[in-house]
Amino acid sequence: MISAEVIKGIHELLGQDGVKLNDDEPFGDYVARRLGISARQADVLLESLHDGATVDEAVAAAEIDESHVDGGLLKQLARAVGSALGRMNAKS
Repeated sequence: MISAEVIKGIHELLGQDGVKLNDDEPFGDYVARRLGISARQADVLLESLHDGATVDEAVAAAEIDESHVDGGLLKQLARAVGSALGRMNAKS
């Protein structure tokens, strides 16, 4: 399960581009919509990053065709997850 801190960090990142979470929209669908991937792929990607996978490992686990997604955004997403996890670990 993805922590609230990680969700907050991703939400802030995606919100910078003006992408808003729609009412009653699952978080994975929100991420999927921004990246242009399926909700299942977004869920696997986020879980993998949350569990410590590299961007390449998470993309492979989610079976994402990198030629169809913004590689820079994927890296920013991974950094947002890592930063949030780092803040959480620093607090504990």
